[in-house]
Amino acid sequence: MRKSKKIPNPILKGLRAQRGLSQTAMSKVLGISETSYVSKENGKRDWKSSEMFMMSKFFKCTLDAIFFSDEVS
Repeated sequence: MRKSKKIPNPILKGLRAQRGLSQTAMSKVLGISETSYVSKENGKRDWKSSEMFMMSKFFKCTLDAIFFSDEVS
């Protein structure tokens, strides 16, 4: 079985930057460590569904817009 290549999430990074939030601030919003957040934003670890829903609510965007789109808005 082949592992899928994980890639960074430029949309999430863009949303975070637009609001002037650091990775540390986002990790606190989600209740996870900064190291864990950085690894997930950089595509080295998978997001938990609960974290994805929290970000969707926080950014007022759909899950598709954050995690399943190729365009940075």
